[in-house]
Amino acid sequence: MNKNFRIITINGVRGIFAAIFVVIGLIAGFIISPGWVCMKLWNFIFYQSNVVAMMNLFQGIMLWLIVALSLYALNNRRALIGFGSYPYPTLSSEQINDIMERAKKSEAKIIKEFEEFKAKSELSQSSDNKDANINTDNQTEDVRK
Repeated sequence: MNKNFRIITINGVRGIFAAIFVVIGLIAGFIISPGWVCMKLWNFIFYQSNVVAMMNLFQGIMLWLIVALSLYALNNRRALIGFGSYPYPTLSSEQINDIMERAKKSEAKIIKEFEEFKAKSELSQSSDNKDANINTDNQTEDVRK
């Protein structure tokens, strides 16, 4: 066992009060006070604009937690969030040209299929319209008789 490692012992009611005092102090110092500062800054900055609502202490604490956790996530080396952290493969100009040619061919194929689909749908719509016109002409003839 490490000799420099110390175990904190809480003896009696005074020890419990001391532990509660330490926990409350840490919460007040690292959560509530910065939340209060965020609330005051938000209200001071946006009070003049009347665009956004005023913030209460709970919302200030939430804003502080968002800022603190975001900074922690971005600055932690083991974090899952990273910008440009993946090694990108290097491609030669021949490989890039090959990829571009394949993309152009697939794009041309898609455009051709779309135009064929559009032509078929226009033909079916025009034949439906002709049938509808014939039916209405027959109905008007029946009404005249």
